[in-house]
Amino acid sequence: MSMNFSEFKRLLGADPRNEDPEFRRACQSSPEFEQEALDAALFEEKLERAVALPEPAGLVEELLLISQQPAASPRRSRLLKFALAASLFVAVGAAGIVWKMNPGWDSVEDYLVDHYRHDGVSLLTRTDEVSTADVQNILAELDIQASPALADIVGVIKYCPTPDGKGVHMILNTGSGPVTVFYMPDTEVKDRQTLAFDDVEAVLVELQSGSAAIIGPNAEEFSSLQALIYDSLLPLPGNS
Repeated sequence: MSMNFSEFKRLLGADPRNEDPEFRRACQSSPEFEQEALDAALFEEKLERAVALPEPAGLVEELLLISQQPAASPRRSRLLKFALAASLFVAVGAAGIVWKMNPGWDSVEDYLVDHYRHDGVSLLTRTDEVSTADVQNILAELDIQASPALADIVGVIKYCPTPDGKGVHMILNTGSGPVTVFYMPDTEVKDRQTLAFDDVEAVLVELQSGSAAIIGPNAEEFSSLQALIYDSLLPLPGNS
């Protein structure tokens, strides 16, 4: 049985390198499927290049020296501190690159299409157990908070890259089905600008702090969601 395009995009978003024979055949079944698979592969390559961070010069050699020093040696203690600092540099540096990179997005519109095609479809089917505390804790890392009206309908929430740094990817459980929201704390947008691609539509919202994109198949509901998100994603006290 041939795979339909919606199922193909869901599987592609969840695992672009899936080696299942039926999935691989689907990748080459039509120009539309081939282009979708190519776009996903290019996105994965961009992410991999962004986190391909080399270890600090001499780190391996210094670690070998540590192992050869007597346990009570002052040099061993000094080298151990260096190694810990270097390890922290790698960990923090890699995380920073993930959030601060711009892997070739020429515009916010390009980013929305690229990001949504990468994992937007697959996250719509994920069933997380998200508490309002989880929502607030994640948003607090970006110096914002959500009103109870918004926090109560968040079904999935995770950090994600944006064109200008670290952001948040949310799935809202609305009355007409799940809707995707990207929160972009440092990205300027044209308020109420719309964009249609694949089988969804997107609208950009300028917020008191940063901006957001609402993405879903039912644009009729966007007006009420724009108002909810504008009124609900607010700077933490002291950060306005």
